[in-house]
Amino acid sequence: MAGKAIAHLGRFRQIAATLIHYGFEEVVERLELPGRRLFEKVHPEAARLDSWERIRKAVEELGPAFIKAGQFLSMRQELLPPPLIRELQKLQDEVPPEPFPAIRQAVETSLGKPLTEVFLVFEEEPLAAASMAQVHRAMLREGRHVAVKVQRSGIPQLVRTDLEILDDLARRLHDRVAAARVYNLPQLMQQVRRAMLNEIDFSRELRNMRIMRSALADAPGFLVPAVFPEHSTPQVLTMELARGRKLKDLDLATLENRQELARRGLAMVVRQILDLGAFHADPHPGNFLIDADGTISLLDWGMVGRLPAGMRYELIDLIQAFIAGDSEECVAILLGFAAGAERADRRLLEDEMLEILDLFQHLPLSEINLGQVLTDATGVLREQKLILSADLSLMIKALVTGEATARLIYPELDAVAEVEPFVRRLSRERYHPATLKRNLLKYVFKMQRKLPASLLAITEKIERGDLAIRFRHQNLEELQQALDGMANRLILGMITGALYIASGLVMFARAGPTLWGYPALGVIGCILAGLLTAALIARILHSRRY
Repeated sequence: MAGKAIAHLGRFRQIAATLIHYGFEEVVERLELPGRRLFEKVHPEAARLDSWERIRKAVEELGPAFIKAGQFLSMRQELLPPPLIRELQKLQDEVPPEPFPAIRQAVETSLGKPLTEVFLVFEEEPLAAASMAQVHRAMLREGRHVAVKVQRSGIPQLVRTDLEILDDLARRLHDRVAAARVYNLPQLMQQVRRAMLNEIDFSRELRNMRIMRSALADAPGFLVPAVFPEHSTPQVLTMELARGRKLKDLDLATLENRQELARRGLAMVVRQILDLGAFHADPHPGNFLIDADGTISLLDWGMVGRLPAGMRYELIDLIQAFIAGDSEECVAILLGFAAGAERADRRLLEDEMLEILDLFQHLPLSEINLGQVLTDATGVLREQKLILSADLSLMIKALVTGEATARLIYPELDAVAEVEPFVRRLSRERYHPATLKRNLLKYVFKMQRKLPASLLAITEKIERGDLAIRFRHQNLEELQQALDGMANRLILGMITGALYIASGLVMFARAGPTLWGYPALGVIGCILAGLLTAALIARILHSRRY
């Protein structure tokens, strides 16, 4: 940890200065960041902003890696407070474009040939510029119009440096702030690291686009741009130029067939999640292009979530439980998705879930906002410090964002009606004889593979004498106390009886010194036995167990 701090001392000081500027001196002090002596040199800007706004401003100032990390965390709605989620969703990733000579050099270095050998036209003014890359319109020598996404120079090294620092900060928070340990920040940072390294590797985005273009080829009026692998590298992505304008820049009142566009857009998001199990992680209005003929294009495939079939089946069970108002089933399914479920208060979760469902039970299905239901449900998990898997969080974010985007186009959209056909189709697939047979065979083969090894391990433990069976009881304290009391009274009774018998024998023998004309030992023994009898009777009467 100290080695990282020394290696990145200058960057640590920038981070400390930014945090102090936005009023987070205590954080800097608590984490023992290099540069704490800047306290007196930096003028805080905390008075006119609330704490959540200050976090967003600090993240934006700290650069692309922190912005991308913030955008990723904004998808973890079950993890962070809603006000912080709203601020992180506002993070701006638009910066002045990089000068064209640097872009030209980056393209030529990455492709290994002069720009003019690949492109007949390459416009110097970018279509869009972000902190990690910018996009230029171009034409290949064979005449195809394309968009070329070019990574800014120095980005990979900057991102890796900041990821090391973020990892360091996460570990410090985990070690020094007890309340943060439940979130397992080091593990969360590993997810952020994986997502960000995937985003700066354009070859991954190229593969995602090829897969999704093939999978959605039969979707009418929906386009995933084609890619050109021969003109692409991990730093340069050449793709088909999608026509149209970004949804966020359109005057929605001028759109024709708004209901049809909204239905088609939401259907594509839901199809990716439920049918394909691979989905665009952030279908917000800035990533949708709408052409004059109504064609919808979805851009920016750098982050794609994946759900295995089993999780998709559980998801449709959850949707059906929501609609049926079954709070117990909702909680059971959500706990199956969450880490730390063993420490959950199920009764409290069911009561809170019932309150959420009651809000929607009296609404017509057409007015139910599925995204809001999912957001509220994950909020219940957040209150008990339960954490969903990363892909499930991405799915919820994608569904919430997709529904919100569709309602932006057509506010009266019946989201439940649009989701229902996909739920029915997935249910039929789940219980189809071929699927049941496949799952059964998979289970049998798994048992066939694992059972011999498990039996061998048990046999070896028996041979070594290492096999032990442990019993663990719970909530048996009262039974144990009752048994202890019974044993104590039994022993006391036996001792009393023995004293009576021994004293009687001594008195019968007329041996030894006398007391009141009787053998002294016999008299003392009878007195002790009488006292013990009285104590035993008193204990029995006091316990009321007779």
